[in-house]
Amino acid sequence: MKILLTGSSGQLGKEIIDQRPLSFELLLPKRNELDLSNKLNCQNYINFHKPDFIINAGAFTNVDLAEKESDLCFAINAEAPFIFANAIKEYGGNLLQISSDYVFDGRKSSPYETKDIRNPISSYGYSKAKCEEITEEILTPNNQLVILRTSWLLGHQGKNFLQTMLNLHQTKNKLKVVSDQIGVMSSTFDLAKICWEIIINWNIISKKHHIFHRTCQGVSSWFDIAVEIGDIATKYGILENPAEVTPIKTKDYNTLAKRPMFSLLDCSGSNGLNNIVCKYWRHELENIISKIKDKQ
Repeated sequence: MKILLTGSSGQLGKEIIDQRPLSFELLLPKRNELDLSNKLNCQNYINFHKPDFIINAGAFTNVDLAEKESDLCFAINAEAPFIFANAIKEYGGNLLQISSDYVFDGRKSSPYETKDIRNPISSYGYSKAKCEEITEEILTPNNQLVILRTSWLLGHQGKNFLQTMLNLHQTKNKLKVVSDQIGVMSSTFDLAKICWEIIINWNIISKKHHIFHRTCQGVSSWFDIAVEIGDIATKYGILENPAEVTPIKTKDYNTLAKRPMFSLLDCSGSNGLNNIVCKYWRHELENIISKIKDKQ
């Protein structure tokens, strides 16, 4: 079985590679081989290799920069999957599309369900929402699509909020972190595991539903996570003296892009995948930090 993984150098891509079943052939193109901003290149690559599955973990993820470079963001996040979908429809391939809580507006007060209406409030969110709509129209009639939405992704590899906070805890005495954006982290380790479960059991899972949510359990703010990072990293000897973290409001932290103020996702559907239950976010955060310690 031939599987194309986009975004293989990103934090999720690296974890997907680490967990790959040895019986699968994994295509890991570099950017000069597969440029997600180049329509013709995307089409030619898929038509030549004809992968059985595409795990599309590659994306334009700089939410603020997307406000300035919206065309490039849309090309990578929406137009490339459109090309993939049209190509694989012809020969019978399948697409596992990684998506985001940013497809929602964050105005809800209970966890977003997979059936909730998309209403993005940023260029990044718009590109991910359009990606979902486009690929659904092309691929769902023949069960060739699964969309896996996640939020606040953290892992022990690559760039993310955890790595940024560890660096700031080491170099600053005081930090200010937003406390009124409510959501919960996701783990690259857990998400990669679910990706492979979906691929392995595609014929069963894709017929049940084509959208799943996956995050850790619990509720938090970025402030809560920043404090916990300092405490856990100190426990494991990564930090000596964590910085003092002060909560601030979103309105006091200017960004180009609007963020959903409420990002909790209802993950009941993905908990049913071979009984792989999401872990509580603090426990999974400690697991990630322990992996960072093991690498030192």
